[in-house]
Amino acid sequence: MEVSVDLRRIYGDVRASFDIPWVPSVIKLSVAVPAYLQTMWDDLGPVVRSREFQTATRALEEFTRSLAVSDGWHFSSQDRLLAAQKFSVADIEQLGGMISIFARSIPKLVLFSRLMQRGYSGGQKGKISQGKQASALARMITLNVPNEKEAGLRTWLLYSDIKITLNTKTVGSMFRIISPYPGYLAAVWTDSKKLLKQPNFIRAKDEVARRSLGLIDGLPVRDHRKLAKSLTPDQWRDVEEMVDNFARLLPQFALVSAVWQRSFPHGGTAIAA
Repeated sequence: MEVSVDLRRIYGDVRASFDIPWVPSVIKLSVAVPAYLQTMWDDLGPVVRSREFQTATRALEEFTRSLAVSDGWHFSSQDRLLAAQKFSVADIEQLGGMISIFARSIPKLVLFSRLMQRGYSGGQKGKISQGKQASALARMITLNVPNEKEAGLRTWLLYSDIKITLNTKTVGSMFRIISPYPGYLAAVWTDSKKLLKQPNFIRAKDEVARRSLGLIDGLPVRDHRKLAKSLTPDQWRDVEEMVDNFARLLPQFALVSAVWQRSFPHGGTAIAA
């Protein structure tokens, strides 16, 4: 699909502001309501770039990691699993680095989805200071996250199970990124599915969600309904449904990615090149 100049500008700004090497799905799906996307990002872009938001995301990332460590969760040994599927040692290291990027990035999106919710719920007062823009990762690396239409039959069946299990219409980027390797996707999803059912994981996911609400206190959000008066009630309903779905899913994705990262040799510390 051809991307307009204005949309390309927003995409580039989103990547640089979050310092992540892909455009989050919550942004791409907002394109369906262009007036909302423009209004929302004009308001929240400076917040994402602020020192306060960066501090809050580091706190949530550390909290999420601590939950994964304290409960001792692990996936199957990733080096053994990938070696059995003929991945080289170098490829395993690069894949571990890629998963570490998701583990660092998803907490940012957890908080961002909460701010989007505040935007259509009347906004909130707050104050921010200009943060140091650290967009090296977004500028140097691009992760190719395949869309769902590119899925083969086996991947499509896995996607169907993911959607049914999570009660969602879309598949998260951290699963789609490994879709070119259906055997590996199947193994990761099997481990993830087992984890999602554990009572202590469910409690931890709820703790992440609660902590995210506390961490956005003091971050300013304007009333997006007042700013985007041209949107119809149906459009607002679509926006709310989409954002609420991400706000529900992202805390558990943050935990799953932290556990997945821990299952790589050295905790997936390699950085993809």
